[in-house]
Amino acid sequence: TEYQRMNEAQDGKCKLCGRPEWTKMRRLAIDHCHETGKIRGLLCHHCNTGLGNFMDNAELLRAAIAYLEASA
Repeated sequence: TEYQRMNEAQDGKCKLCGRPEWTKMRRLAIDHCHETGKIRGLLCHHCNTGLGNFMDNAELLRAAIAYLEASA
């Protein structure tokens, strides 16, 4: 299946953080653009939820990065 092909291409690891899914009870999530429907890759639960919490908004993510870098 397409999922298996993507999973093999990513070596079973999240496309963002590079870790395998943190529990065997879950599979990597199929991440997609909510505007276009285009599949971007497979993400672990934490990364997928993180993007969702930031509403896939690149400006908001950049603001979060600036915030983290300024407070380091």
